[in-house]
Amino acid sequence: MKKYILFTLLVLMGCTQISSINIPTLQRERNENCMDFKRFQVFQVFDDGYALANACTSEYSPDSCYGAVVLLTPRRNLEYYDEMYVSTPNDKCAVQNGVYKYETKNKTHKTVPVIRLEYEFSSSSEQEDMERINDTMEDLRFECKLSVTNNKNTKANINKCDCAVDFISSEVLRAKSDNLTAADKENIEKNLLKNIEKKCGKLPDFLKDAI
Repeated sequence: MKKYILFTLLVLMGCTQISSINIPTLQRERNENCMDFKRFQVFQVFDDGYALANACTSEYSPDSCYGAVVLLTPRRNLEYYDEMYVSTPNDKCAVQNGVYKYETKNKTHKTVPVIRLEYEFSSSSEQEDMERINDTMEDLRFECKLSVTNNKNTKANINKCDCAVDFISSEVLRAKSDNLTAADKENIEKNLLKNIEKKCGKLPDFLKDAI
């Protein structure tokens, strides 16, 4: 899995202060990682909240989904079920976040892309910037807690999810400060994992992989 938290941190640290006046969508920079997939049909759900799905690729028949097989990551306030149709939100797009390997019922080995949601266009204001930071951190908190629910020391690991996400949020806000030099921001990036574990203790595997 791609270390998407570090990637998000780098993107947000690179944001410059902009006017509070909204910028039309056509003038915003589009996320170069966006895929063409907009709609999926689930065919297998896993206990950890992930789901295998087929991409719906026909513009003439949106309910005909026989495209590429992908692994959908868990989403807040959405519970996957068999045959469910899932669409990307209007402001987000599907991006590949690593690959997933599995074995089919007929013993065939498959490797498919892991699909995660990211914002399709750059932010238009400082307020939207903050909303996106909060949204990204809550996604991380949700997925981290989901990943450790069935493990040993569940309560302790859930507390670490909260501690780590809160720490990352504070680092993102600190990195956006105009008072920090480029060297300061590079230091935040370089020592992020070490500083999180110094404050929160040894992290669950999901968070280590994400960071």
